[in-house]
Amino acid sequence: MEKDRIITEEEAFIYLGISNNLKFKYESVNDSFIVFTVSGKETEYIYKGTLSDWQKIAVSDSDEKNKANLAVFCDRLRNGIESFAYRFVYSDYIWNVYSTIHRNEDNTFVVYGEVKRESVKSFNEIQVNRDSDKDPMLDMLNKRAIIDYIKRLFETKDCPVTYIVMFDLDHFKMINDIYGHMTGDEVLVRVSEIINKAVGNNGLVGRVGGDEIMIVTKNISDKESLRLILKEIRMNIENEYAGKFGNLSLTCSMGAAAYPIHGDSYSFIMQLADKMLYLAKEKGRNRYIIYTPEMHSQFLVSSSNGEKITDFTVSFDMIGIVQYMLDNYIVKGKTNNEEAFRIVGGNFGLSEILIVYDDGKVGFKWTPEKTGYTMGDLSWIKVDKEFLSGFDNNNHFVIDWLSDDYEKKYPNLVSKLKEKDIQSALFYKLDDGNKTRGFIMYARKVLRQKWSEYELLALTTIGKIFDISIYNNIKKYDI
Repeated sequence: MEKDRIITEEEAFIYLGISNNLKFKYESVNDSFIVFTVSGKETEYIYKGTLSDWQKIAVSDSDEKNKANLAVFCDRLRNGIESFAYRFVYSDYIWNVYSTIHRNEDNTFVVYGEVKRESVKSFNEIQVNRDSDKDPMLDMLNKRAIIDYIKRLFETKDCPVTYIVMFDLDHFKMINDIYGHMTGDEVLVRVSEIINKAVGNNGLVGRVGGDEIMIVTKNISDKESLRLILKEIRMNIENEYAGKFGNLSLTCSMGAAAYPIHGDSYSFIMQLADKMLYLAKEKGRNRYIIYTPEMHSQFLVSSSNGEKITDFTVSFDMIGIVQYMLDNYIVKGKTNNEEAFRIVGGNFGLSEILIVYDDGKVGFKWTPEKTGYTMGDLSWIKVDKEFLSGFDNNNHFVIDWLSDDYEKKYPNLVSKLKEKDIQSALFYKLDDGNKTRGFIMYARKVLRQKWSEYELLALTTIGKIFDISIYNNIKKYDI
């Protein structure tokens, strides 16, 4: 095979496109870096030296985000990354970098590139053309337009808090398979009407593929305002198709994250929103989940450059946790109490697990900070008519959020939960068939939508596992 020919600088810039934009050349053999412009036959050099020295000069008066962007750019040059296009914001400009690389026989290389610079627009200048950017079937933007809008929006200097919401219909594939694609299209048209009505002037909506839809908010800076919109969408879709497809329920799941509160890049916010959608599906569908660091940070790990990224392998699925607990905690005894409670608490987003026996005389407590037996005041969880009246036939007492109704009906309980800053709780009654031996409380400090049926089942099973270990003291675990 013929070896690649080392092209001349003139050929390189013909390849890139001649313009009055900045050009650069990097030679790996001596870390040589030059930046210049070409006008006709005239070349004006802006910088000549090493890439290392240029990087020091460039970042000397930059903020952390600019430093990170420049570091990525310089690393790509030094590492000889194959021809690439790179876009970043620096010093109130958007820099679009295009390059091509040519390798020498001795494994050194030369990178030729061009930089096109454009001013950062104001938030109010970011517009879309609803005619040319519209989805061919639905009354919303197409994928290219909605993603381009978000990227340009996040690059503005004055971009306010903006939520990205990832939307997906539950069981839509089965609707297509059973009732046909014509029915599926009719569903999508009606669903788009429901979404557009709920969003109104508070955002833009775009279709990113099939039944996957993206919402980008405007003038929504807090979770409560967003919840009102998402709740309206969820309930209206559920009501619209209740009973229309037999036993097959057509509902929706949504995940959301906010820029710049939860991250400072388009790709990161998208990952967060997509992960929250995944969790909504995992927790039983027909719900929305808005990213909350206190509740969902266990789903994030650090990448090599220090940025937090979503990692789908961090969390067990719920069945996996139960299997893990049975195998490693009970049968094999490989996992001690502290590790077992940490796994359950972390993966279910809990702020506290409390096991109480003998009418509040003895207990075992887990929080992210501490695990162990507790002899504190546990009398607020006891067998009395007020507390027991909250349990159903499955031995569950579910508090999705502390409403006024709960406070009126269970004043002592709610008072203690508020004191502990708990917003939602699940109590499971430990009953040996003859009498109530105790209770397990799973609690969250973050206001959430609803405990799912999957959570109730999984946490009940895990509660029984904890009960076996703690109450009967089968083995001595190293706490």
